[in-house]
Amino acid sequence: LMSKLSLSGSRTMHLFVLCVLSVWGLAASEHYTVEDVCTAKPRDIPVNPICIYRNPDKKPQEGEGQEPAKDKLPESTNPRVWELSKANSRFAVIFYKYLADSKDNGENIFMSPLSISTAFAMTKLGACGSTLQQLMEVFRFDTISEKTSDQIHFFFAKLNCRLYKKANKSSELVSANRLFGEKSLVFNETYQNISEIVYGAKLWPLNFKEKPELSRQIINEWVANKTERRITEVIPESGIDDLTVLVLVNTIYFKGHWKSQFPAPNTKLDTFHKDNGETCQVPTMYQESKFRYTFIPQDKVQVLELPYKGDDITMVLVLPSAGTPLEEVERDLTSEKLQGWIDSMKEMSLFVYLPRFRVEDSFSVKEKLRKMGLEDLFSPENARLPGIIAEGRTDLYVSEAFHKAFLEVS
Repeated sequence: LMSKLSLSGSRTMHLFVLCVLSVWGLAASEHYTVEDVCTAKPRDIPVNPICIYRNPDKKPQEGEGQEPAKDKLPESTNPRVWELSKANSRFAVIFYKYLADSKDNGENIFMSPLSISTAFAMTKLGACGSTLQQLMEVFRFDTISEKTSDQIHFFFAKLNCRLYKKANKSSELVSANRLFGEKSLVFNETYQNISEIVYGAKLWPLNFKEKPELSRQIINEWVANKTERRITEVIPESGIDDLTVLVLVNTIYFKGHWKSQFPAPNTKLDTFHKDNGETCQVPTMYQESKFRYTFIPQDKVQVLELPYKGDDITMVLVLPSAGTPLEEVERDLTSEKLQGWIDSMKEMSLFVYLPRFRVEDSFSVKEKLRKMGLEDLFSPENARLPGIIAEGRTDLYVSEAFHKAFLEVS
């Protein structure tokens, strides 16, 4: 998760990624029975992509047959899952910068880069040619080893297992995925089966062609139910029309409580400084306790980690030094620098003041990704997705992609 606002309390978070695709495919009908994808082996889920991408600039030792680097590998983590996680981090920071550039000073940013990456990885399974190449480059999948890349859907499943099944009972982290397709089309059965196994996204046929508005309402209601009605009207009016063919929905829902609670009597009004120089009075919580923290003088930032109960999930806050514009920190940020900040933190006693807050963000992902180089996927003339729809059609492309996120800290 990435946000310009990172604050306090018992956090409730709901994130949504949606891709609307408009028609293609290749037929296959093998069905795989997997009891638990979290314990499955690669051979249990044959998720061979229809096309293979090889980075022409990658050195031989970085490719097939080589184990990914095990530098600072977290305990009990599959090295290829860790490799994929680092690729997601690279994409997250770059996408954040593009999103920040499109916002006015003072506007909040809140998003789930992993949700966006996961959603578009589902299109990689059926992509070929320059469409596949651009997906690999924009989402930084071209930085991982060839073995991890070829089995990326299997390792996405493992990454999701790591995230969602480790959540302590005191916190709730749930991901829900679904494909909604035009009911008159015949979709590749193998693609559907793999999507269901790996992403939990069995296709739901809807009548986009004759009843686009009803289809929009059905999808919005499904998302609302999955997020305890925190996220509604995900697809805006006219977001679906009679040309829509395939809709991919990805949601994340999180409830958590701080491991070290902020005492209620300590919450008082205090001054909050916005990035544009304005100030406002907000309810601010306070506590004194031990937390992991670091100050990086050369980067002019303080970094604080606040764990949730269960120690599986933490919030990392980055605070620019007084007089340092947030824009300056954003401009120089890289995934390696961010990881270095986190690695340098040490536990110490601190006085922590955090505002209570609620933030919601909604935007189209399409234009940001196009600026990053993902162009062919959104082009009816250039998109090549021959692995999603049966009957040999060649006219599938992504017409729009929406992202909506909601976060409440109290």
